[in-house]
Amino acid sequence: MAKSKLIALGIVAVVILVPFQLGYISFTIESQLMQALSMAVSIIALIVAIMMFNKGESTH
Repeated sequence: MAKSKLIALGIVAVVILVPFQLGYISFTIESQLMQALSMAVSIIALIVAIMMFNKGESTH
């Protein structure tokens, strides 16, 4: 596997384990901002990971 693919898989693992879960531990009114921020971080990180993973494939 290319280095960029391993980094992309690492990003996905970290996103699943850290910010995604932090936003959904508490369901109080005060945690709505945390939920929104964690979802935004998760989406941005997953898009970056997908782009890095696909970039590793194209070696033409």
